[in-house]
Amino acid sequence: MTYLRKVLKIGNSSLFITLPKPWCEKFSIGEGDFVEAIESSTGELILMPRKNEGAEKTFFLNLGELQKEYAEKVISYAYINGYTKLRAAFKSKKELEDLKNIIESKFMGLILVSEGDEEAVFSFALDINQVDFYEIVRRMDRITSFMMDSISNRDKVKAMDSEVDKLYFLLIRMLRMGLTDSMIAKKLMLSPVQFLDYRLVLHFIETIGDELTSIAGKAQSRDLEDVKKLKEMSIRAFLGDMKIKPIDIENASKDAYSALASANSEIALNISRIIEMAKDIADLSETLYLL
Repeated sequence: MTYLRKVLKIGNSSLFITLPKPWCEKFSIGEGDFVEAIESSTGELILMPRKNEGAEKTFFLNLGELQKEYAEKVISYAYINGYTKLRAAFKSKKELEDLKNIIESKFMGLILVSEGDEEAVFSFALDINQVDFYEIVRRMDRITSFMMDSISNRDKVKAMDSEVDKLYFLLIRMLRMGLTDSMIAKKLMLSPVQFLDYRLVLHFIETIGDELTSIAGKAQSRDLEDVKKLKEMSIRAFLGDMKIKPIDIENASKDAYSALASANSEIALNISRIIEMAKDIADLSETLYLL
């Protein structure tokens, strides 16, 4: 939603704008409340509602009424939307064990704090304000490169993909919370457009991990050398490496497609998708095409 406001003047120097009523109602903002104005790295002024940083958000989950295949989707919703506690009702120990396995494989920082005969409580124990967002993006890049180096070992690649998934969900949680949490917003210093760009790039990297898992055991590392070079270069460009130029991405793309021509038909489609996602990451760079 976009709101247009006219700048008004009080006295000789003070300027002000009014706040949109729907926005105030959405965040329960009234007279005397504080809002925080944050200037992004690209000059936008972002207004954030001041919230109670210590407030807990609890999500209730009844495993007995939920089909097993939907449990992960429901937990994903609660996790990326910043819930601090997950209370899960269960009818059997197997339901609880399945839930534990899902959380362990996908959701970093969510730990079991209490367990009864019919209910278990999980709590998000990681201080997200201490998470280095940009370093984790680089870590995801490194892990997917290691996956390419180890592509002949299916078990090893699958284990690394699980790590990529965990980091992906953690950073999506951080991005979404940054839209309403002033402390996280200050840490990230992203404009609304940059929030969207990072959301897309994280999706691309996570999906590259999935594609690599699909061909693990069917390909050799030499099949992916040029693809790895393109991916790494694209992510560096997105993160602001001014040394990388459009011609570098173009040449790396040509090399990757040349290598694809000799790839086994069983894996060619997956590799082609990885190349396209790597190029898409480069296209989102804010510095690549600056003169």
